Amino acid sequence: MNKPSIDPWASEQQFDMAKLIEDFGMSPFTSALSARLPGFLLAKRGGILAHRELDHWLSDAEKGKPVAVMSGIKPSSEFHLGSKLTAQELIYYQKQFGAKVFYAIADLEAFADNGLTLEQSHGTAVSNVADLLALGLDEKNAHIYKQSEERRVMNAAFIYSKRATPAMMRAIYGERDYALYFSALVQVADILLPQHKDFGGAKRVLVPVGIDQDPHIRFSRDIAFKEKLALPCSTYHVTMRGLRGETKMSKRDPSSTLSLSDSPEVAKKKLMSAFTGGRATAEEQKRLGGEIEKDVLYELARFHFIDDDALLEEMKQDMVTGRLLTGEYKQKYIPYMLEWLVAHQKKKKEMLSRAKKILEKAHEEG
Repeated sequence: MNKPSIDPWASEQQFDMAKLIEDFGMSPFTSALSARLPGFLLAKRGGILAHRELDHWLSDAEKGKPVAVMSGIKPSSEFHLGSKLTAQELIYYQKQFGAKVFYAIADLEAFADNGLTLEQSHGTAVSNVADLLALGLDEKNAHIYKQSEERRVMNAAFIYSKRATPAMMRAIYGERDYALYFSALVQVADILLPQHKDFGGAKRVLVPVGIDQDPHIRFSRDIAFKEKLALPCSTYHVTMRGLRGETKMSKRDPSSTLSLSDSPEVAKKKLMSAFTGGRATAEEQKRLGGEIEKDVLYELARFHFIDDDALLEEMKQDMVTGRLLTGEYKQKYIPYMLEWLVAHQKKKKEMLSRAKKILEKAHEEG
């Protein structure tokens, strides 16, 4: 069976980022680009690894030209930290550059990949949108919709199918059933939706994703070229490791995934069991110091929970100097994470009714 080097539907994959950049024509994310994203902690702290034509997108945005940013979520489970990374980028570009956000609830992919009916995924979709709003998305400058109800997406997916061949689909995705091939075509239609005449026509669209989603970006750029549309731009953020140190935080393993809907009690239990850079014994920890590059807890703080640079540096030094043992380290820093989670869940609760109305309105307009 023909297997792709990047599988957008796999839960566990290991990547050599330098090789992927070389093989697939991405560009490394540079300090010069980071300087053009003022106040964006994810960029400042090394959370964006590569891009496709982000510099062109930024040039248009800086000149005041219409730009859009697009992403989505498969409503098969609650928001986890990987979902949050993408949302952080969408919200930053919306606030900093006035970019209109397009956000797809990928209920057709949830059906194709997870076997969830459209009815089964609806409740999760509402919850996902409430998370997005609680994180700070301005719905007034956004188009939030379900794939199954957005006729422009479904019509475009059918039209774009004329531009694809079985050989092309196998080369990008490997041997798949037709439901997944069609869900890929729908995702191309999602990515190109901001260029529909109803939304002002051709413009640069930025799609923030994890590296595992790059096949969809490449496919959409190929279709855009054939349709004489602007080629979608993209950024590739870090892949969040599982709490036990696995390669990727997977929705399919709740015990190793921190969900934004976890109760404080459940979250604390998961975080207390999280892998850190601590040594095997207290003596080694004091003598050698911890290994920060292995520390999942520090990674969570760096990209999600601690905005204060001085506090983050203090956390790092507590580990690498060995001045705190693993238990002490967790007792000191996990409360910051739980504080963020509790505050977010309070905001989310306030947004649930608004999320329902947004999807109801999308249903009526679809």
